[in-house]
Amino acid sequence: MKKILFVIFLLTSISYSQVQRDTGPLGNMLSNNIDDFALQRIDKVYAGEYSDKIRGDVYLFDDWPTCVVRTNLKEEGLNFSLPCNYNLFTDKFEMKVDNEVYFLKKEVILEVIKQEQSFIPNPNMTTPGSKNYVEVLANGNKFDLVRIYELKIKDVQSSTSLGLYEKKIAIKDELYFMTDTNMLIEVPNSKKKIYKLLELTPAEKDQISGNIKRVENLKKAVEMI
Repeated sequence: MKKILFVIFLLTSISYSQVQRDTGPLGNMLSNNIDDFALQRIDKVYAGEYSDKIRGDVYLFDDWPTCVVRTNLKEEGLNFSLPCNYNLFTDKFEMKVDNEVYFLKKEVILEVIKQEQSFIPNPNMTTPGSKNYVEVLANGNKFDLVRIYELKIKDVQSSTSLGLYEKKIAIKDELYFMTDTNMLIEVPNSKKKIYKLLELTPAEKDQISGNIKRVENLKKAVEMI
C-alpha cells in the first residue's frame, strides 16, 4: 500500500514548463483537445438548495492553488498543473483553464496533489452517501489513514435580524482507516478501540507521545505497522 505521492512534482514541472515555452499556458494539446483530457465546462456552481440565501462557500480551499493532477489518459500516465479546487457540493474537483472553470472526470484521475495534500478517487463507493474523493494522510502496510470531507447546512442565528435564523454552509470531515482491500473503517472515538484495531506492540505504543487520537499520532501509528 506504500504510495509515492510527490515524486511526480519535478517531472511534471519540467514537462509543463516545456509546454508553456512552446505553446502557451496550456499547450496546444490541452487547449485544442479539451475533451480528451476529460474536462467539462461548468456553467453553474451553485444549484438547488445552495443559493444566495445560504451563507458560506462550497469549496474546500480558500483560493485556487496550482495542483498537480495525475491521470490515466496515456499508458505511461499524463500529468498536468492547473489551478484547482474541490467543490464539496458537486463532489468534484474543478480546474481553471484560461479563466474558465471545468470539472475533471473522476474516472481519469489517479491523484490530485495540492502542495502537501494528496487526494485520490474513493476506491470504495459501496456505502450510500460515499464521497468521490479521500485525502490520504498516511500510508502503512496494514492501513492507510484517510480523511473524507462533507458539506453540511446548519441553521444559525442571524447576525442582522434578532430572533431569526439563517442557513449556513459548514464543512465537516471524518477520519478513516483504509485497508488493502479498500474497506473504510471510521476511526473510533475510544483510544482503547484504536489501539485494539491497530494492534500496536508495547514498543510501538511507547513511540506514541500523547493522545493516540491526535492526527499526527494516528499518522505515525499507521506508518509504523
